[in-house]
Amino acid sequence: MRASMKLVLILLFGLALFMVSGCAPTLISISNPEIQTVENSYYSAQFQPLSEGKNFFDAFRLSITNKTSNDLKIDWTKTRYLHNGRDLGIFVFKGIQPKDIKNLTIPMDVIPSGQSFSREISPLKLVAREPLAGKGRNAGKITPGLIPNGESGILLFIKQNDTPIKEKMTVKITETTLQ
Repeated sequence: MRASMKLVLILLFGLALFMVSGCAPTLISISNPEIQTVENSYYSAQFQPLSEGKNFFDAFRLSITNKTSNDLKIDWTKTRYLHNGRDLGIFVFKGIQPKDIKNLTIPMDVIPSGQSFSREISPLKLVAREPLAGKGRNAGKITPGLIPNGESGILLFIKQNDTPIKEKMTVKITETTLQ
């Protein structure tokens, strides 16, 4: 009888813990504006934080439409991640070579006249690596890290012929509770 009473008490305690944790508020990141848009005589661009089904942002989508009759080139080596007004380094993306990151020789992306371009990018400073000792297919995998609260943005550096075109776009990321 004594063992069964202990079991009942343990189950009741576990149920109480489950119910209390189920009532805890969930934090979720929001962006204001949701998408930052800029337009000039060369291009229109959008900068959007991405969460891909998570409660936090871990990447951005940069979309650009070339409005000129010449090619535009995104200079990834000079394009910077900004956080609260500070330059925190370059962006990285799928397919980029580690040696290009290390040597700051990231190839430029070309946007032909009248065409659009879109890429998911993450700040190098926030990239995380799964432990190598882990098991399964995620061992050693590089993943985007949590975008912190505050003003996050991009100093976009584009070239047309030899003319540099710089544009700053920012969003404000905050957390709110979801009940």
